[in-house]
Formats: sequence, C-alpha cells, structure tokens
Amino acid sequence: MITPKPLDPMALLMVDEPFDDPHHLAQIKWDGVRMLAYLDETGLSLFNRRQNERTDQYPELQELKTQVKARSLILDGEIVALGAGGKPSFSNILRRDLAKSSDKIRLISRELPIYFMVFDLLYLDGRWLVDEQLTTRQEWLTEVLQPSAQVQLVDSHATGVQLFRVMQEQGMEGIVIKEKAGRYHIGQRHPTWKKVKSFRKLNAVVGGATLRGGNVNSLLLGLYREGRLIYIGKAGSGLNNEGIAALTAFARGLSKQGHPFAVKPKLPASTAYDEVVYFPPQLVVEVQFMEWTSDMTLRAPTIQRFRELDPKECVL
Repeated sequence: MITPKPLDPMALLMVDEPFDDPHHLAQIKWDGVRMLAYLDETGLSLFNRRQNERTDQYPELQELKTQVKARSLILDGEIVALGAGGKPSFSNILRRDLAKSSDKIRLISRELPIYFMVFDLLYLDGRWLVDEQLTTRQEWLTEVLQPSAQVQLVDSHATGVQLFRVMQEQGMEGIVIKEKAGRYHIGQRHPTWKKVKSFRKLNAVVGGATLRGGNVNSLLLGLYREGRLIYIGKAGSGLNNEGIAALTAFARGLSKQGHPFAVKPKLPASTAYDEVVYFPPQLVVEVQFMEWTSDMTLRAPTIQRFRELDPKECVL
C-alpha cells in the first residue's frame, strides 16, 4: 500500500511575464480541480489539494486502472470540465466536484464529462520519484500511462512566450513554466514551477458599496443568472479619487434600500469598512480578475472603468 496518503501537492510560484529558457519547458495551465490519483492493490482513490477524498465524485476515472502498466503509482494532474466554446469551465467542474449523492453524481456525470489532465508521476511500484528531475519523471510517465479520451498527458512546449500568447488569444487561464531538472517539492510553493496567468475581464453590475469614513472604498459586484443578480465579490482596487468621489456622492443621494442580490452577500467583519450601502442595479463596471474561486467569487478583482451598458447584459 502507498504511504503516506494523501499528500499535499507541490504549488506554483506566480510570475508576471512568460519567458523562454532552454532549461525550462512550458505547459498549459488547465482551469480545473487539482487532483492526486493513488493506485495500489486496494484500488484507485482520488484526493484534492486540500487532502479531501473525491473518488466517488468521478466514477468514470476508475478506468484509469486499465491504462497503467504499474502495480502502484501516484499521479498529479488537473480534472477539468468543458463549457462554452469547448474551453475549460471552472463553474462546471465545481458542479461535478461538489455533487454529493450517488444519484446526483450519476446524473451529472452524463451531463458534464470530465477529463484528467496528468502532468506528473510521483511514485511508481514502491519507488518515490520526487527527487528525480522533471524530464526523468515525464519519461516514466509516458511509459506507464496509456492516454485515453478521458485521461490525457499534458503536452510540454519549448517556448513559454508563444504558448502564453496562444492562451491569451484563446481566452485560457495561462501557462506553467517548469525547470527541466527540477525535483518535486511535496507541500511547497517552489520556484521550480512558475505560473503565468492571463487575466480575465468581465462587465459586472454594481449592487452596492462598502464605505469607510463616509467614503466608498469598494464595490459589491454581481452578474445576472436567469433574471436574478448573483453576488460575485467586491472590488476596491482600481478606483481613483474621481471615481470614489462620484460614487460617494451617488451613495449619499440614495434613500436607504434593500440589497438587489438574489442572496444577501455575507461580508466578513473587517476594519477596511464601517458601513455597507446597496445600490439599485444600474451601474456597470469592467473588472479585471485572476480567476474564479471555489465559492464563485472573483479572485484579485480590479476595477478598470465604468461602462455604458444595460445591466441585464451582464450575465453569469
């Protein structure tokens, strides 16, 4: 049996720009759920990066047992589900990952197929490979894993700059640049692996604001889904003095009103604000953000500008 289980997978260091280097390779960064697959004589089990078991959520991956030439191994990869335009959809993979009952899992697995994008091999038939260089681990991986439509090997590319440009054009999340001679650092965020994210943009409805000292310092944002305004987080970065003054005057001119969201936002207690006000859903802002979080809010959102758009066009 493989021990210890589960592991804390290696994390990536964020960098601002892609680069080319003969000692590095580049891979697509898939917008999905990080997953470690463990196979031994007891069967196949799946654990996410928080070390929570997810074996039951993805029953179709049991076929992996027939695709490997090994008695025991540990694979590292990303499970993705596709959305509009055939691109990875984080909201879709969350629907799969959060399904609980066996009936729900069975139904949703027919609706939303998943793909396990494998990029590393940590353990093979009683031997840990984490101290081997990346290229050696990849050679072993290609030997022991036979890809299928549902379980695939992540391709490696020589140029990070070109791959990143393609990912930007395709609206994908970004890339990972890895040191060819690098070892696998369990449970660490290490510069051997670097990620470069292509920031995303969307237009969001302003449903309210937080104030500190009487002045607006962040906006409560939402998107419509089936006619209901869904809260997607708050953003304060990017607001300049002119915008703050205009929004503060707008807030002061409103009579007190209830929130416009389908569910009232649960804002954590914070010293960053001392008051929350809600707006009628009529203002629209363009927001740049890094990614969607697991609770479907924006990560690292920044206000870019106000837009003269119909708020009903801002759809989740």
